[in-house]
Amino acid sequence: MKILAIFCWLACLASGALASAQSVSPQRTDDLPRHGIIGLVVVPADPAKPANPQTNPLIVKTVVSGGAGEAAQIQPGDILDGLDGQPVGSPEEFARIISRHLAGDAVRLELTRKGLKISAQAVLKPRPLESSADAEVLYRAVSAAGSRRRTIVTRPKPDGRYPAVLFIGGLGCYSLDGALNESAGYGPILAALAKNKFVTMRVEKPGEGDSEGPACTDPKATAELEAAGYVAALAALRTYDFVDAGKIFIFAHSLGPLLASLALPNQNIRGVVAAETIGRSWFEYSLENVRRQSFLVGEPLDQVDQEVRTHAVCAYHFFLQHEPADEVARLGEQCKDMIQSYAGMSAPYMQQIGDISLASQWKRIDAPVLVIYGTSDPATNADESQYLADLINSFHPGRATYTEIPGMGHDFGRYSSQADFLNRRKNAQPHPFDDDLLVIVLAWFEQQART
Repeated sequence: MKILAIFCWLACLASGALASAQSVSPQRTDDLPRHGIIGLVVVPADPAKPANPQTNPLIVKTVVSGGAGEAAQIQPGDILDGLDGQPVGSPEEFARIISRHLAGDAVRLELTRKGLKISAQAVLKPRPLESSADAEVLYRAVSAAGSRRRTIVTRPKPDGRYPAVLFIGGLGCYSLDGALNESAGYGPILAALAKNKFVTMRVEKPGEGDSEGPACTDPKATAELEAAGYVAALAALRTYDFVDAGKIFIFAHSLGPLLASLALPNQNIRGVVAAETIGRSWFEYSLENVRRQSFLVGEPLDQVDQEVRTHAVCAYHFFLQHEPADEVARLGEQCKDMIQSYAGMSAPYMQQIGDISLASQWKRIDAPVLVIYGTSDPATNADESQYLADLINSFHPGRATYTEIPGMGHDFGRYSSQADFLNRRKNAQPHPFDDDLLVIVLAWFEQQART
């Protein structure tokens, strides 16, 4: 079966291409060039199957009013044959290509409309700036490893010094710009923190959003390079006159706690929330992930055993032997699927993730930690989260607390089961944000801020 690895959530990956063209009130910006959006929603022709340029091409589902796509006279139902002369394999790839362009750049789309081949040139519009009724939104930057990373900061409107929360997201290439105004994912968390007078900061990954540096998928964009951005962000937060430097927190989701383990040693942090993550090595986790998800989709257990054995061979060559991704993919279809499950991240990035000893890293981080697991998350499990809490407490007794949220999925939505989450695209049912997460996280941050 194809594996659902730890990830942010695939809707996030498309955000660079989907953002609305609506205007918002001006916000403070620096001189980092603003990247562009096209104002199109593209999906596979058959949404129940993986996109494929030949057998299941992308089609335009929505044309955003006022966007670059509408100005180029692109219509819903158009089949996307290519972008700037190249086929596009998935909505995520489409979003990544668009997101690398600056506002004002022109892109050419090759389309099929009612059987006729046509082309359209779209001049990208700048990504809209976020707005909030409860906070000022500041677009700033930090320097890390020789390039600037876009930071997006929410600052409570009344003057004063406030506790701050740095967000560290999950696996994949996507922008966090626009997340504040979303009704799912990180949006409700950011909005709740802003309303409760917390400063928040997001840091774009290398090459994502307005950030400089190699493309997120480039082999030079390693996990260590991404982590360097979070170290720089923490340093910047401590200099802001509206931040209480003794009350800086981390909210890390999915793969985020692994990146946090690289960034936080020797940092003075008031507390860390580690949500929907793992406690063991990526190699061990990946074997259990195959077993869990294969069982959830109803495969016979003898077949599950064989898939775990096969995956162990793939993971051995990739994570333990550090063999190139293309060589590992040639070992068989399941190895190819494993490589594809890493959302376009390069071999050096994933192999650095595989090399992390979470015990060694968390031993060097002395801060209160709240480990959260939602019981409808099939990308990890309760045992992984409990193990992480136990691991931290073995080095720093009493510092880690484990809590479960019944029915919460990996994307913080409500689901009836882990299988319901796996089948969310086929079922196409609404899965509202789980507000229990907000209650737990806000109460914990406020408690830690008082101590």
